[in-house]
Amino acid sequence: MSIDTKSWKAFAAAHAPDLTRPVFLPGLVTDPGHLARLIDDSLRTATRHAPGELRLRAFRPGAFDYRLTQRLVTTPLADDERAVDWLTRAAETHEECLAVNDVSAWNLELAAEVARIVGELDAEGVHELVSGTDVYTFVAHSGWTPFGIHKDSEPSLIFHLGPSPKEVFVWHDQPFDASGITPNPSFGRITFDIEEHLGTAERYLLRPGDFLCIPQDTYHVFRNLGPSAFLGLTLYPAKTRTLITEALWRASPPPAPLPPYPPAHALLATAESLLTPRGHAPATRPLVPAGTPTAPAPVPTPAPVPTPAPVPTPASAPAPAGSPLLARVAHELTLTQLRLRTTGHLGRPHQAALPRTAPTRGSLLRWARPGVLAAVPHPDGTGSVLVARGRTLTVPSVEAEAFARLTEATTSTAPFTLDQLAAALPSALDAAERDRIARTLHTTGAVIAR
Repeated sequence: MSIDTKSWKAFAAAHAPDLTRPVFLPGLVTDPGHLARLIDDSLRTATRHAPGELRLRAFRPGAFDYRLTQRLVTTPLADDERAVDWLTRAAETHEECLAVNDVSAWNLELAAEVARIVGELDAEGVHELVSGTDVYTFVAHSGWTPFGIHKDSEPSLIFHLGPSPKEVFVWHDQPFDASGITPNPSFGRITFDIEEHLGTAERYLLRPGDFLCIPQDTYHVFRNLGPSAFLGLTLYPAKTRTLITEALWRASPPPAPLPPYPPAHALLATAESLLTPRGHAPATRPLVPAGTPTAPAPVPTPAPVPTPAPVPTPASAPAPAGSPLLARVAHELTLTQLRLRTTGHLGRPHQAALPRTAPTRGSLLRWARPGVLAAVPHPDGTGSVLVARGRTLTVPSVEAEAFARLTEATTSTAPFTLDQLAAALPSALDAAERDRIARTLHTTGAVIAR
């Protein structure tokens, strides 16, 4: 782990999950260069294999920079090139910068590092990150934050990686009168009158390895003192309406498609159809990765990158439509949380980051992280649903309890081969099915090379 575990545990115990005041921990990251290299590798993978799906935004002072965003997206990182050098190569001035969201989705090792960090912020049975975590990076050379003094609606956890230091100015309470503040749809209320307000701010100097927690709704601004990057975590509070609405949609029979501009009564009819039981779905299904949802999710999922080894997509096992609505919704909420738990409450890995071929016979593997695999009963009463690193697949005729030994084994660090993994699967499955599931666990990143 690239951080001081003892200090991080103490921080989590004292401040998580509310994170209501600024906290500065010098030297928390024990190997900032390692984390920086993992971010570089993530950006290299994304720009080479799926640039159109990289959540990247570039800025110049005071504005979003569309042209630089396009140049970065279409300019892959060279071998061993650092993110700070990549920005220099693509930008026209040293005052341009970039932000990339969900950066851990592009590198399994980075995701594992961050999942261990995030794991300390959970308290089993007390609180959990039920709406997930955004893992982002911000890369810059010089100048102020391009969107000025601003505040965010969620707490920000900043792990500064360097190589240059960075200044952060934080204002407590509400220090500005309304005349100097401009409403902004992304950052709440902002001001570019930075210099005149610095005297009332608390200043932090972040050197490589330092950490700063900035509570939600706290005004702050960064000043870049040279080329540097940081790893940021945004802990999302529970989006209760979204979670329950999505579970209801997934749990209901697929409604008839509506035109783009339906009359209002058609929407009412669709809502009624979602709440009305219909005939039962088939009791068993062949062993295949769960399919794409029939209804659009609140946030569009990028198109998958073709790979030689198919990877299951994140979708629900279909519940029998005639079962009680409450049971179906509860099942979908369970699957939603298992997807997050098996990824460490992060976004699931992008297919470009996953293995494209099976491991060679005899090569050693290990579980990606404890709890990376979970099993729950299939809602039709027969079979089970496996959740592996955020993706689901249905296993007919084998009860979830039969996978208990395997899910417990994810806590072990002992290496194993693909054949040994297949042999550890329930004996009720034939040899071909055990081999297929073992390979799927590898192609989803649940098991990785040792």
